[in-house]
Amino acid sequence: MVRLDRITMQGFKSFANRITIPFPSGFNTICGPNGSGKSNVIDGLLFVLGTTSARSIRAQKLQNLIFNGARDKKPADFCEVSIYLDNSDNKVPGEEKEVKVTRRVTRSGISIYKLNGRTVTRAKILDTLAYANLSTEGYNIIMQGDVAKIIEMSPIERKGIIDEISGISEFDEKKAKASGELEKVEMRVRENMIIVAEKQKLVARLKQEKESAEKYKQVEAELRKAKASLLKKKIRDVAENQKAYDKEVQEGSGKFEHLSKELAKIDDDLEKKEKGVIKKGDELIKKSRNYEILRKIDGINNEILRKRDRISFNEREIDRTRTHVSNIAVKEILALKNPGVYGIISDLVDVPGKYSVALDVAIGRHATDIVVDTEETAAYCIKHLKERRLGRARFIPLSKMEVRKRKKYDGKIIGYAIDLVKFSRIYLPAFEYVLGSTLVVDNIDTAKKIRDFRVVTLDGDLVEASGVMIGGFYNKKGKQTGSAVKLEEENENIEEEIRRLEEELVELRAQEQQESAEVVKLTEARTQEEKDLDAARKRHKEVYEERMVLQNVIGRAKIEKAKLEASMDNLSAEFSEFKDVEKFFDQTIEELQERVRRCLIEINQIGPVNLKAIEEFSMINVEFEELKKKLDSLLEEKDAVMRIVQDVEKRRYEKFMETFNGISSNFTRIYKDLSGGDGLLKLEIENNIDSGLFIEANPSGKKVINLDAMSGGEKTLTSLAFLFAVMQHYSAPFYVLDEIDAALDKANTKKIANLVKKYSKEIQFIVITHNDLTIAESDKIFGVSMEGGISKVFGIDMPAQRS
Repeated sequence: MVRLDRITMQGFKSFANRITIPFPSGFNTICGPNGSGKSNVIDGLLFVLGTTSARSIRAQKLQNLIFNGARDKKPADFCEVSIYLDNSDNKVPGEEKEVKVTRRVTRSGISIYKLNGRTVTRAKILDTLAYANLSTEGYNIIMQGDVAKIIEMSPIERKGIIDEISGISEFDEKKAKASGELEKVEMRVRENMIIVAEKQKLVARLKQEKESAEKYKQVEAELRKAKASLLKKKIRDVAENQKAYDKEVQEGSGKFEHLSKELAKIDDDLEKKEKGVIKKGDELIKKSRNYEILRKIDGINNEILRKRDRISFNEREIDRTRTHVSNIAVKEILALKNPGVYGIISDLVDVPGKYSVALDVAIGRHATDIVVDTEETAAYCIKHLKERRLGRARFIPLSKMEVRKRKKYDGKIIGYAIDLVKFSRIYLPAFEYVLGSTLVVDNIDTAKKIRDFRVVTLDGDLVEASGVMIGGFYNKKGKQTGSAVKLEEENENIEEEIRRLEEELVELRAQEQQESAEVVKLTEARTQEEKDLDAARKRHKEVYEERMVLQNVIGRAKIEKAKLEASMDNLSAEFSEFKDVEKFFDQTIEELQERVRRCLIEINQIGPVNLKAIEEFSMINVEFEELKKKLDSLLEEKDAVMRIVQDVEKRRYEKFMETFNGISSNFTRIYKDLSGGDGLLKLEIENNIDSGLFIEANPSGKKVINLDAMSGGEKTLTSLAFLFAVMQHYSAPFYVLDEIDAALDKANTKKIANLVKKYSKEIQFIVITHNDLTIAESDKIFGVSMEGGISKVFGIDMPAQRS
């Protein structure tokens, strides 16, 4: 019988130096403290047997198996493990009396196999070792954790072990192939039976399909005619609306041009009247006896004129600024004059000049956000925009907004953005939402040091709380935030100055006495011209405002006209698909839409149709007898395949039961030797080899119980008995046990040691352990120790007599 004579390792894991461990027949143990490298001997054995999984031998990859250096030892360039098998009985054919198997791995990950010094493939090594029942997946090696796996396995998984050992997989393949053939034959039988049955119904079915197809074609023709009529009607309506908007734009444009000319004429007239008033003032001054007073009066009048001109200019600028909003939707909402709409953010805030760039950037896209009183007002405005298809706008309902506690920043800053602007306190929730915890600082160097805050610099650079930075040259375009508010405040201040000047004017005129008749006449003339000038200014404002309103009307009409043009293009494109329709329904749009809806319902009710059924209806000829003969032949073929499946299943059952009975017999005997009790293997369902495997026993004379119901120690002992039973049936040349006694108490450890001792008389055992009871029973002891990061092995001969 083949026997493991020795193993040689060099550069493998902790075995840096070349070392040889001889294994005589009988009970061999390898012992040593934890971490000394004793389990590396088993890893070396699995390595040389051809394992491809580095994880199975406790490594991430094969290169990790190479000795990696120690305090006084450099890393190895390769690792190499060789085993020497005693082949005296020539169980491995074609080889010498001693078979040497070697495996080497280099730093580059190349794995080399050798057989008696000849470089061969891994497949050759596996084939050679198979003659001796050796493999990395064999059941002759019980690793740490294998006992726990048996305990944790389900009955089906335990039965899978016997499936693998019995080799019934070849029968499974034959059965699967035969079952596949059977399934194909049964499918063909079913198909032919369906064909025979369907042929009898085919004529009736085709007749029904023919009627459905004719009904479908009739309704489909009506649907196309209704759709074409509906499109034609819509095109006509759109064309009429286009004409109406064309007329509105044309008339509005003419009126706009007329108002523009009138406004230009008024401007010229204003200029002439202003010059006339100034000229009258100069003449009055020259002819006045109190020249200085008159000069002051005239100067005050001129100042009042200039200030009123400034007010007019500001009012026009306010109108221009308020219509500067580029968003049509925002324009529309502001034009509604809804009392619940307060205005856009940029018009509700006053920003000091030195902070204007920083606040423009901080407010950013919120500049045109519309502030409203409640969410109901916002919803009303949104519906208004949807109905007119004028676009979208963002609304800030004050009743919905919550003023949250501001995050505190203790560093050096100019201030919080919200504290640097002026606005009515009723708008506080809106500006808390827009500016929140935004900080204002001098420059980007200060801004980049601040974390978890939104920071803006005086020259317009922005650092978001997320860390995103936006900056560069800031081109200040368009109106500034709050410019309309500033202009209104400026007008109020100018009005106050005009009132003050008029009071001063009254006082000066009271002083003016004894004026000549000519001066009085000039004064009256100038007063009349001033009234005419005021009237001209008033008319100028009226015409300007009328033109602004008309401009908005024309713009809206052009937008609606453009929408209609796009709609016309779409409708025309759709209508081009119905060129074949020559006659149309004379109905309203609502009636046509109802007709289309009804046709679609009818088509859906008809469901899928076979238009070819109209032609196929009279072309069916059934060859029933020929199909029946073919069906009988298929039924005979099915019976033959079923007999094959039954024969394969019988042989599969017999092969499994032969292996099962052998392992069960081994288990009963081994369990008796271990515990003195009775052990039994049985199938979950009797005689059903596809059911699970139960392991039952009566440890220490107790009642027979299942493995899952045993105590921890009883589970371990019973599982070991099962593994030993499998090992004996597997019939390998040697058995390797890696610390299987680690979780056992002294009594059970003694039982396992005695069992190994008993069976080691006929077969070779190699046991990794650090249990004194197991070591005491062994025939040969090898100690492993760790010195300077390198594992060393020494042999111990047991004395002939042991107490």
